[in-house]
Amino acid sequence: MQLLKERYIIKRNGQKEKFDVSKIIKWEKWAANGYEDIDLKSITLKVLEDLPETFTTQDIQLKIIEECKNKKSFNYMMVAGRLYAAFMRKRIFNLEKYNVPVLKDLHRNLIKLGYMRELNYTDEEYDYIEKNIIDHTRDFNLSYFQVYQIVHKFALSNRIDKIPFETPQFVFIRMAMALSEHEENKLTHVKKFYDYFSLNKINAPTPNYINLGTNHRGFISCCLYKVDDNVTSLSIGDHIAYTMTYMSSGIGSFLNTRSVNDKVKKGLIKHQGKLPYFKSLAAAVNANLQGGRGGACTAFFFCYDPEVETIVNIQNPRTPLFKQNRDLHFAFMFNDFFIEKVLNDEDIFLFNAYTAPDLVESFFDKDSNKFREIYEKYEKNESFEKKYINARKLALNVLRQCHEVATLYLLNINEVNRHTSFKDKIYQSNLCMEILQPTKAYNDMLKLYSEEKHEEGEISLCALGGIVIPNISSDEEYEDVAYYTLKMIDYCIDNNSYVFPHLKYTATSRRNAGVGIIGLAYELAKNGYNYSSEESYKYMHYLAERHSYFLIKASLKLGKEKGNAPWIHKTKWPDGWLPIDDYNKNVDTITNFEYKYDWEFLRNEIIANKGIRNSSLVAHMPTESSSKASGMPNGLYPIRSLYLVKTDSSNTVDWLAYESDKYENSYDIAWNVPLESLIKTYAIFQKFADQGISADFYIDRTKYEVLKASRLFNELFLMHKYGIKTRYYTNSKTTDSVTLDDIVGVGCSSGACTL
Repeated sequence: MQLLKERYIIKRNGQKEKFDVSKIIKWEKWAANGYEDIDLKSITLKVLEDLPETFTTQDIQLKIIEECKNKKSFNYMMVAGRLYAAFMRKRIFNLEKYNVPVLKDLHRNLIKLGYMRELNYTDEEYDYIEKNIIDHTRDFNLSYFQVYQIVHKFALSNRIDKIPFETPQFVFIRMAMALSEHEENKLTHVKKFYDYFSLNKINAPTPNYINLGTNHRGFISCCLYKVDDNVTSLSIGDHIAYTMTYMSSGIGSFLNTRSVNDKVKKGLIKHQGKLPYFKSLAAAVNANLQGGRGGACTAFFFCYDPEVETIVNIQNPRTPLFKQNRDLHFAFMFNDFFIEKVLNDEDIFLFNAYTAPDLVESFFDKDSNKFREIYEKYEKNESFEKKYINARKLALNVLRQCHEVATLYLLNINEVNRHTSFKDKIYQSNLCMEILQPTKAYNDMLKLYSEEKHEEGEISLCALGGIVIPNISSDEEYEDVAYYTLKMIDYCIDNNSYVFPHLKYTATSRRNAGVGIIGLAYELAKNGYNYSSEESYKYMHYLAERHSYFLIKASLKLGKEKGNAPWIHKTKWPDGWLPIDDYNKNVDTITNFEYKYDWEFLRNEIIANKGIRNSSLVAHMPTESSSKASGMPNGLYPIRSLYLVKTDSSNTVDWLAYESDKYENSYDIAWNVPLESLIKTYAIFQKFADQGISADFYIDRTKYEVLKASRLFNELFLMHKYGIKTRYYTNSKTTDSVTLDDIVGVGCSSGACTL
C-alpha cells in the first residue's frame, strides 16, 4: 500500500504536480543503457518505498543515484555517474533539458566574476572549439566518483559557498585552451590536450586542474630544500617551507646541522640539537592552509646522526611529549656501509656536519668506498670522540617504528646517487618520496631573492604528470601522450609564479619533470596478470620500459623544438646516459627479461642533440587524488579492496575498482600480495626510473599481530638487494573491514604531491 499511495513532486520552477512513476523509469532506462545486469525494478521499488508524500525533483534524482551507489557494483556506479552528471549539469546551469551553456558565454561570465582570465582566442576560434572539439556527451561515460571528484575538487568554484561553475568537459577544455593559447596551430593542440584529458589518457595534478586558465599560477607540486649548519641557513629553510606551503607545494627538508650539546661559538653555547628546529619547521609548514588544512613536510635525517635514536622515536605516542613531533613526517636515510654493519651485527659511531663534515659529505656519494675510507680514518683517530651504537638494533627500531607510526620512511642514499641522471649530489627526497633531485643550501637570504644567475643555492622543484596506461591503445599513441604530458609540464614550468626570483632561474634551468603511471592494478587484471608471477614481471618490465622510452623520446623531441634544459650539462644526458646503464643489476635475476625498444638508437640521437629538454623525467607518485578523476586504481599500487570509501581534506567518495564486476577475481588485493613480490614489482619500475617511487608496503596485521625481527629485516635486505631507492607508507590492515582510505588526508592536502 505504501508504494501505491498518491505522491506529489515539486519541480525546479516550484510547480507542484502529481508524481508520474513512468518518468523516473524512463530516466533510469536512459542511464542504464549499455550496462549489463542492471535491475531497474529493484532500484525503482526501493526509491518509491522511501519517498515521502511530497518531494522535489532533486530529492528523487539523488535517491536513485544513492540506491545505485549502494549496490557497490561498478556497472551501477557507472549508471550513478551518468545520472549524477545530468543532475549536476541541471544544478550548475539551470537550463532546460539538461543543456549546457555556450563555451564562450561561460568563459566570459567566469572572467567577469574573477574566476578566469582572458584566454588568447578569437570569437571564431571559440566557435570552432564549440562545434568541433568539446563533446559534452563524454560526461555520461564517467563513473560517479569521477564526476564527483572533478566537479567538487577540480572545477572552478566558489569554495566558500560550495558552488561549482563547471561540469567535467568544461574543466578539460579550459585546461586544454590554457595550455595551447600561445602555440602555433593552437586549435590542433587544443584538440589533442582535450582528448587526452577527457578520454583519461593524461592525468594532471590538482594544481593544473584548479589553476590553468586563471590568474593563479601555482603549478609546481614538489619542493625540496637543504640547509647548512648555521643559523642563517636554518632560518632561510623555515622561510622556504612557510612560503612554498602557501604556494601549494609539499615540502622535503634536510637540516644538515649539528646535534644536541655540540659547541656553538667555540663552546660559549651548547647546541639544543635538531628537535627545536623540527618544531620550528612544523610551525612554518602548518601556518598556512592548503585546501582547508595545514601543509605537510617530510624531514630527512641519516643513520649516523648523533640524535638518530631520538628522531626515530619522535612520532611515537609513547615518547615523552617534549621529545615528540607528530606534525612532520620523517625519512631515515642509510647507505651500503650501514647495511653491512646491520648484516654483521656490528656497531657504528655517530657524527654530523659539525664533528665530521667530510664524512657527512661522503655519505651522499654514489660509491660507498669513499665513505668507508674516510670512516675508517676517523675510527683510527683516537683524538676523535666517538659514540657507538649497534647498527642492527637501530635498524630494527626504525623498521618497527615504520609500522607503528606509518609516516617514517626509508631512503637508500647510495642507490639514489648511483642510479640517476644528475651529476650533482642528491641529499634527500620530497614529501612523498618519489622526487630525487639535487639541492643546495642558501646561506644568504638576498641570494634567494636575487635575480642574478648565480649558483649559490638551489631549491629543487618538480612538475608532475601521469599517463593512464590502460587507456593507451598503441606505441604511437603512447609516444604522443608522453609528448603532450611533457608539453603540459613545459608550460607549467615556464608560466608558474615563482615567489623567489632565484627559484625561477634554477627551475627553468633544470626543467625537472616527474611523470608516473596510473592504473597498473587494472592493467594487470584485465590482461590476466598479477603482482607475483614471472610472466607478470615480464609484462611489467615491458610497461616500465615503454613508459621510460617514450618519455625520453618525447623530451628529445621537445629539446629539438624548444632547446635543451640550460643546465643539461649538469646531467649525464648529453653523454648518452640512459636509465638502463646504472640500475641495480639484481633486478635481472627476477626472471628472463628482454628489451622491446631500440635503446642504442635513442642513445645516439640524444648524443647528437647534446641532451634533452628535461633534466629528470620518470617518477612514480601516489596519484591518490587525481586517479579518482581518471577512474583508475592509483599509481603502481595493488588495490586494497574492490570497494573503498576514499577521503581527503575536502571530499569523501565511494570508489570501486575499474570494471570490478568483470574482473573481480582477477584483481590482486594488496594485503594478499607477498612482500617479495611487491618489492620485485617496484624494482622493475625503478630500473627504468631516473627518479624514485612512492613505494607503499602492506601488511595484514590480523595475520601478523607480532612483527617478527626476521620479517622486518627481510623487508630491508630485499629492498637493498633489488635497488629500491625509497619506501613510502607502511600500511597496516588491523580489522577485516577495509573501507576507509585517507592517505591524502595525512599528505599534501592540496593534492599536489599526490598528483
